[in-house]
Amino acid sequence: MIELDEKDKQIFNILSENAREKLTTIAKRIGLSIDATKKRIKKLEKLGVITKYTIQADPAKYGYSLGTHIYLKLKGIKKEKFNEFVNFLVKKNNVIDVFSMIGDYDIYIVALGKDARYLDEFKSEIKELFGDIITDWKEVIVGRIFKLEEYKI
Repeated sequence: MIELDEKDKQIFNILSENAREKLTTIAKRIGLSIDATKKRIKKLEKLGVITKYTIQADPAKYGYSLGTHIYLKLKGIKKEKFNEFVNFLVKKNNVIDVFSMIGDYDIYIVALGKDARYLDEFKSEIKELFGDIITDWKEVIVGRIFKLEEYKI
């Protein structure tokens, strides 16, 4: 585990809110020079604390108004088939999260769809290609999002 001081945490939180925040603004907010702030950001990147700068979109604005969370229990699965399944999911544009889990379920998927039919086709594709390794399937449809992927330390 990496120990971060207060300034590093402030930088992380500012970039978490807005990955495009100007260096001058960050420096001013945390009370350091631009050079010192830039060095700290580079350090956080080098240490792997910050691994990527990205955007947060509103899926409904580009036609993906429906979200589903799928929990899968797998059976008799070999590493090769597991990797094939995970790679299939990761490559799908409508899949936004894939997690391996320990507990009642083995895989957790968050997927988006334009409508119920779109999601049904996606789920049918999973069942057709990988139904032989799925022993249990639990699913919930997202009604409303209150917070989405915002990390603070």
